Amino acid sequence: MLTGQSRISDGADHSASDAAKTKAEKSGPTILAIDTASTSLSTAVLINGEVKGELYEDMERGQAEHLMGFIAKTLETAKVDLVDLDGIAVTVGPGAFTGMRIGLSTARALGLARKIPVVGVSSLEAVAYGVTERDHQGRNILVALDSKRNEIFAQAFDSKKRPLSNAECVAPRQALMMAPPGDTLLAGDATPRLLTAAAHAPDAFYDCTAPGLPRAGNVARIAAARWETGENLAPVPLYLRAPDARRIEDQGPQKKK
Repeated sequence: MLTGQSRISDGADHSASDAAKTKAEKSGPTILAIDTASTSLSTAVLINGEVKGELYEDMERGQAEHLMGFIAKTLETAKVDLVDLDGIAVTVGPGAFTGMRIGLSTARALGLARKIPVVGVSSLEAVAYGVTERDHQGRNILVALDSKRNEIFAQAFDSKKRPLSNAECVAPRQALMMAPPGDTLLAGDATPRLLTAAAHAPDAFYDCTAPGLPRAGNVARIAAARWETGENLAPVPLYLRAPDARRIEDQGPQKKK
């Protein structure tokens, strides 16, 4: 009997030891990241500060049909399951209305099912995060994303990726004025439009090699850096322009025929 008690005690000790070892080896939250806010689809998992299973594909349509498959493949490649996640990070825009809602609704549904936090990350900040030191060399960064309209989504950052302006939906020439005077690096898929507008600008603007659209790995890294401080954005859409579709009652009186 005493022997049996001893075995149980040993097992409990080993379990406690294993749990403590696992806890000691874990550095930072395990986060699933999702981006569908633009014309691409990207997923990744951050484990102990390392991005694993990152997937990316240019995709103007079909994100809703492919997202769960991307998530499953990312988790399989990273060798984790949904139960291993501490939270979910998702881009909140600015971007496409439908794309933002696909990512947010999926992230919130998974978070609700697993009872884990869901946090938001700005698409503009995720692109700025992808600019390497070799590219910016201490210069400020102006990120511009295509809105598929005359305006673009833009925001200025310093060389340490800290915001210098608010995110705005403006014309390309107005976006150039968001950057402080001096050399500025341009990033984002609307960079060609900024370079055209900057042809006669007094300041110098440079193109870079960073990805033009958000990568889920960078979304996860940003969320993890703010995990303990609670400074991540709420998982709600960041709308910078009014929708094209309007309710009939909001369109004013109809003209008489």
